[in-house]
Amino acid sequence: RGPCPSRLNSPTRYFLPSPHAPKPSKPTDPARSPAMESAGNDRRDAALGSLAVLPDELLCAIVDLLQPTDIGRLACVSSVMYILCNEEPLWMSKYLSVGGHLEYKCSWKKTTLSRLSLCSGNSELEQKARHFDGFNSLFLYRRWYRCFTTLSSYSFDNGHVERKDDLSLDHFHSQYDGKGPVLLGKLAETWPARTKWTIQQLVHDYGEVTFRISQRSPKKIIMKLKDYVSYMELQHDEDPLYIFDDKFGETTPALLEDYRVPHLFQEDLFGVLDYEQRPAFRWLIIGPERSGASWHVDPGLTSAWNTLLCGRKRWALYPPGRVPGGVTVHVSDEDGDVDIETPTSLQWWLDIYPHLAEHEKPLECTQLPGETIFVPSGWWHCVLNLETTVAVTQNFVNQSNFEHVCLDMAPGHCHKGVCRAGLLAVPGKSVRDIENHPAGTMSAWNHNDMTRAEKRLKGSGSVRASNSANQCASFEFSDVHESLENQVFSYDIGFLSQFLEKEKDHYTSVWSPTNPIGQREAREWLRRLWVLKPELRGLIWKGACLAISVDKWYACLEEVSACHSLPPPSEDEKLPVGTGLHCFRQCD
Repeated sequence: RGPCPSRLNSPTRYFLPSPHAPKPSKPTDPARSPAMESAGNDRRDAALGSLAVLPDELLCAIVDLLQPTDIGRLACVSSVMYILCNEEPLWMSKYLSVGGHLEYKCSWKKTTLSRLSLCSGNSELEQKARHFDGFNSLFLYRRWYRCFTTLSSYSFDNGHVERKDDLSLDHFHSQYDGKGPVLLGKLAETWPARTKWTIQQLVHDYGEVTFRISQRSPKKIIMKLKDYVSYMELQHDEDPLYIFDDKFGETTPALLEDYRVPHLFQEDLFGVLDYEQRPAFRWLIIGPERSGASWHVDPGLTSAWNTLLCGRKRWALYPPGRVPGGVTVHVSDEDGDVDIETPTSLQWWLDIYPHLAEHEKPLECTQLPGETIFVPSGWWHCVLNLETTVAVTQNFVNQSNFEHVCLDMAPGHCHKGVCRAGLLAVPGKSVRDIENHPAGTMSAWNHNDMTRAEKRLKGSGSVRASNSANQCASFEFSDVHESLENQVFSYDIGFLSQFLEKEKDHYTSVWSPTNPIGQREAREWLRRLWVLKPELRGLIWKGACLAISVDKWYACLEEVSACHSLPPPSEDEKLPVGTGLHCFRQCD
């Protein structure tokens, strides 16, 4: 009673067009779904029996919970189960749940069965595809469309994001840093990477080097570059794998010599930490058409720059506090853990973006080879590769975003929710979600005031702020603050710090797992800044009060010193070293 080898290892064919058929020009109109589900679908009821009441999406989700051997058994039950059990996204999911070193073998089913040693030979994988008439599925068709669609129609650029050939440092700080995104040309003109970082040259120079792969998987996936490029050429995945490697500087240090940090972004206050202590900050990014990064805010509210060396990328951006349609933000009240629930980049562009009214659409731009885009702290962004791309990106902390990064390290969850979801993350009858931007940058792009549908679930302590495709939003939050009915959201640190939970303390509260550095590293970082950058002590003190409650710690230190007739701490001793707990215990 093992898996049926012929069903487990053989491919399938049904109503969907061949991969070599002409690609459809646009997705199927959702209004046609009832007719599509009913016409010519006689096989479904007979093959599924009582399970026919379940939609195909739910059936696929259930099958995805099974082990590969059980999927093989289930494929023997009926023709429709055979179809569902031979879907490529299913087998991609099965492989990613295992992880490890990946060598793609033309299909995910073949790759997974080979990885798990569930096929006795290649002959079993080459059986002729089975064909079943009388079954169709809008869900499977839409998924197939996302796997085979082309993105040439996204080549336009309507100029939402300003383009500048070059900026002085003063101009950048006054007009864009912490205020809005900008596309910059000429910053990479002299880089060797502009000519050396082509797919062909990278494979020639580093084909045997292993790189990290980014995918929604708890398991680590790695591939040799030559194997990854082979995968890119063969795959037709809905959400293709792409290289997103933060360790490329260690595995291929020669790549670091091919570019340099642009002069606008050279201030990085995390740089005072040893390399092993600082959070991940630079990534090599390689991906095929249809791959990309789904909606997110960069970790720890850092800012970022991204330089494209080849290919084209489509960017969509929303200002801080504006949750994109179709995205849900979860913030745990236990440890402040932030989790973003979002469709893939391609799915958002195809399924949600077309239904947005003009005033609801994001800032958009198409990034071209040699261009660098700056993404300020707290800005939501989503990236879609329009063709095979190679890029390098770095995140950084400077004087402009320092206090925001420190605020995000503070214990609690309310302020984390407000930084990402704006006033959706707090209770109130009706609030306006209006962005605070300089008129020169955003004057032509304003959102209408929206009434938010609000609800609170009993026993729920986490922030949950979301926007559906029609921008209807809801939230759940346990702590009740004073009414914000007449407040306007602002990304100003004074406004955001109002939402710190005063009863929570750095030394006695749980440290959030999504903070960019650990608790001890945070104290060490601030202490080093205090010693090494005395000219910034006013700013550093403000940040330390937010992140590690240094004002309370210093008050305890003064109390302990007075109690034991010790001299007051010197200026250099105002920030804690080590755990910092001793002073609090003495005060207690």
